[in-house]
Amino acid sequence: MKHYRIETIYTLLQPLSHIGESESTQSFLNTTTVVNDGKPEEVFVYTGNALRGMLRDCGARYLLNKLEIQVPLKAFHLLFSGGSIGGAQSLDIDQAKIIRKALPFVSLFGGGVGNQILDGKLKQTFAYPICRETNGILPSYVEKSDYSWRHFTNVIEFSRKDDEKNVNIADQFLLNNEETLLLEGDSKKKKKDEPATQMRYGVEYLAAGTKLWHRWDIICNELELGAFVSAIHEWQKQPYLGGMSGKGFGLVKADMDLITEDDREPFASIGQEFIQLGNTAKQAKDTYDAHLKEMYDTYLIDKKEEFTKLLAGEVK
Repeated sequence: MKHYRIETIYTLLQPLSHIGESESTQSFLNTTTVVNDGKPEEVFVYTGNALRGMLRDCGARYLLNKLEIQVPLKAFHLLFSGGSIGGAQSLDIDQAKIIRKALPFVSLFGGGVGNQILDGKLKQTFAYPICRETNGILPSYVEKSDYSWRHFTNVIEFSRKDDEKNVNIADQFLLNNEETLLLEGDSKKKKKDEPATQMRYGVEYLAAGTKLWHRWDIICNELELGAFVSAIHEWQKQPYLGGMSGKGFGLVKADMDLITEDDREPFASIGQEFIQLGNTAKQAKDTYDAHLKEMYDTYLIDKKEEFTKLLAGEVK
């Protein structure tokens, strides 16, 4: 087992929406409290849970695409959501070793398998903006900022409208448009000549160009590191953070460095159109891909049922 410390600088290429709370028609960024120069201050934060969930989904997709299989619901929940515990919780060390060896992805992210919990090996921080409020908690190599994170935020407004009242499309595509329409769950009829319903709502966002810092700490073997890299490799196909990506939010680039006792080396660089893996990341991914090929040859050619039992924690 080795310790891998991976630090990432995310640069927003589009505005970021990561909502913490909403009030009426306004949604606000997620925040936390930090102590800066002895004073508590509010600052935006991108939660570690959101990053972990995003990577878990990507790693599960990579695994299943490589194995060219679909899985039953119980295994689906294990891979994408962490599974669940059925019955009294127990610890079967031999079974846990089998699962960790065969499924480094599950070993890395953890999950409920059968009637036991496998602890994941990923430890991480929140992702903080590089700003005045975080100068005291970010690594010394990160350039200090004189600007508050509030300088990087703004509010954009959207509108929802009732397209039923758009005669350019309703007359052509809406079935029985000449008739009055019943509102769902309402006994009153909606007349054709009523005004269209339109609502405006506001979303607070972090501006494009803002940089976020984040750190992973992983004590694992090379296979498990390869499972981590596979998740990054899958994520780079759509490198978005936060919500509302369908509205133009969340595109980022990421520069990831591996921190060692003596130096720092490039781990992965993710741009809009490419991913460049460093030597350690590439070697780990190659090892993981070879392991998945061996799993395919061992289980999925004529032993698919055994693989399903493995995912369900039924292999003894």
